[in-house]
Amino acid sequence: TKDGVPTTVKKTEVEPELTTSQDIRLGFQPVVSLDAELLRQQRRFSSPRVLLSENTPLEPPPLYLMEEPMVLNRTSRRKRYTEGKTHRGEYSVCDSESRWVTDKTSAVDIRGHQVTVLGEIRMGPSPVKQYFYETRCKQAKPAKSGCRGID
Repeated sequence: TKDGVPTTVKKTEVEPELTTSQDIRLGFQPVVSLDAELLRQQRRFSSPRVLLSENTPLEPPPLYLMEEPMVLNRTSRRKRYTEGKTHRGEYSVCDSESRWVTDKTSAVDIRGHQVTVLGEIRMGPSPVKQYFYETRCKQAKPAKSGCRGID
């Protein structure tokens, strides 16, 4: 433990039929069994961009929903809202899209350390996956000239 927080997870034996050579080539991690109490202790380190779930989330994290102007539903008067979330003088380098992904094999934790992401975690009767809310450019080459922002 470090600072009273467990830093290691005991790996359980994985059934041979669950792990295939294709899983190993694709970088999937083995199923690990976790105690629910361990997850409760880790709640203070949680992020709105990371979610443990049996099913793919259908909505963005609550943090992103609050940023949407239509969701705010305020009755008081406010400044006009222009399209997009950029502020004056800020330009996005690309047209972006945000979505939940499960293809991560490593990530950076809250302390800045590189950590291994588990493919599935067994909690109770059914395994759950770690979903990461990620924003990426829609295209590999964002603009024809190579730059949309200010040089």
